[in-house]
Amino acid sequence: MGSAGVALGADEEPLGATSAVPIAATAKILTALLVLDEHPLEAGRSGPAVPVTAQDFAAYQRYSAEGTRSVRVVAGDTWTEREALQAMLLASSNNHAEMLARWAYGSLDGYLAAAEAWLTEHGMTTVHVVDPTGLSPESVGSGADLARLSALALADPFLSETLSLDLVTTTRGATFQNDIRYRTTDGIISVSRSYTDEAGVCLLFAVPVEVGDETIRVYGSFLGEPSYDDLDTDLDAFLASVPASITAHVLVEPGAPVARYETAWGATANAVVRDELRGTDWGGRSAPVAAKTREVTTAGRGTRVGTATIETREGAQTSAVVLDHALADPGPLWRLFTPSVVVPRFVDWVTGKS
Repeated sequence: MGSAGVALGADEEPLGATSAVPIAATAKILTALLVLDEHPLEAGRSGPAVPVTAQDFAAYQRYSAEGTRSVRVVAGDTWTEREALQAMLLASSNNHAEMLARWAYGSLDGYLAAAEAWLTEHGMTTVHVVDPTGLSPESVGSGADLARLSALALADPFLSETLSLDLVTTTRGATFQNDIRYRTTDGIISVSRSYTDEAGVCLLFAVPVEVGDETIRVYGSFLGEPSYDDLDTDLDAFLASVPASITAHVLVEPGAPVARYETAWGATANAVVRDELRGTDWGGRSAPVAAKTREVTTAGRGTRVGTATIETREGAQTSAVVLDHALADPGPLWRLFTPSVVVPRFVDWVTGKS
């Protein structure tokens, strides 16, 4: 069973499947982000030296013997952080994933603990990793969360630069190509492309989409594709449908309630959004509203009592918040027969507490 998802940015709510499936080498994108959290690296910079330990050399020998992706290392040598990350990402080197995880977090257990904390912090509740490589079928995640991971990766300047490279040559003369590239003639930016028997074909990607006069980058994931032919078919369908799926439309309708007023004498009114709030998003999707309202006891219908704001790709959109019904004065009889409310308020007013 596969899983797929799309997102319009790292901070945008993704759409897609929430079922967790094996994620193959997409786990290495998480490894890269965790390493860069511990050792930030700017685009074009080499970063600190990463020593090749006996453990790292043994890992290289093990992956080579298993026939899984690896790039040769020699115990006692060093790689720059830049080179090691490029080997892991572009050549999908499993031994470099281990080497970087140990270097950044002291041990694989230390890395896994940090990964779980990072995933919790970023709200990726479906993602769980048991290795830095993704070779284990127990490293899993959903299409929706992995689409966000694509966006997070390309938001990092170093990773964005690295994923655009055709060829890398290290200071020791080792050369490897960008083996994760996929359908570049269609404008696809491949973030991760991999296969295992348990995970199937997995692709994390971004693609530019024309929406009106604007070009929007859409981030996506396909996990568990049975073959590259199936991936091509699903990707073709996605590319054909996505331009019509993203539109500039009303995200919050006028009259949408954001708060409710209830007085001690039983008058009630809703605080509602006065103006429509628009933005570019997936068709049919609304947006969460952040509202600020003031205290009101009596006021007429339509009285402004606060503001409502939504965050969109175009920036914050704001509307006044107004009352949909009047909050009428209770009248003298209510005050006369409700001293338990009126008297304390009068005392507060006299003593300056209100």
